[in-house]
Amino acid sequence: MTPSLKSALAASGYVGVWETNLATQTVAMTGALPNLLGVDEQRAAAGVPVSAFLEGVHPDDRERVAYLIQEAHRTAGRFEADFQTNDGPGGVRRVAARGRVEVDADGRGHRCLGVVLDLGDGGLADLTVSAQRLRAIDRVVDALIAVRPLLADAGSPILRTLIDATLLEFGRLLASQMEQADRQIN
Repeated sequence: MTPSLKSALAASGYVGVWETNLATQTVAMTGALPNLLGVDEQRAAAGVPVSAFLEGVHPDDRERVAYLIQEAHRTAGRFEADFQTNDGPGGVRRVAARGRVEVDADGRGHRCLGVVLDLGDGGLADLTVSAQRLRAIDRVVDALIAVRPLLADAGSPILRTLIDATLLEFGRLLASQMEQADRQIN
């Protein structure tokens, strides 16, 4: 990830990304994700065990999220979960996480890449954002995550940066819509 993209993620305060090495079961996290999970940012950037990630998930959701992670890794599939994080400086937060396991030439999963959005202290059920629009954004984000590994073969860092920037912009768009919906509720 480029330094400018890392800075943009950190500045957003509500978008984070992760990369899980399936061989070592370590997760590198940047942007808002370390803070949401209560993980030291430097430790998170270097990579922490999946168990450290799960410690930041609220106890009510931890078992379900652990199962979804395990299934995505086992099947080299997609990870999708909305869950609460632990009480921290910002209190309990709702997040939406979407990711996909990349496979090697033999079809075995080798890493999982994903994005997480801070949805605030309410849940998706509290928002007036249309479900159809959320599904459309989710499909686009899912497709972009799927395209990222193909760009490694293309040898163009510019294309990968554009995909990363597009993912960031979708995060901003979604957060903006949710802030507007939150204002309507309150």
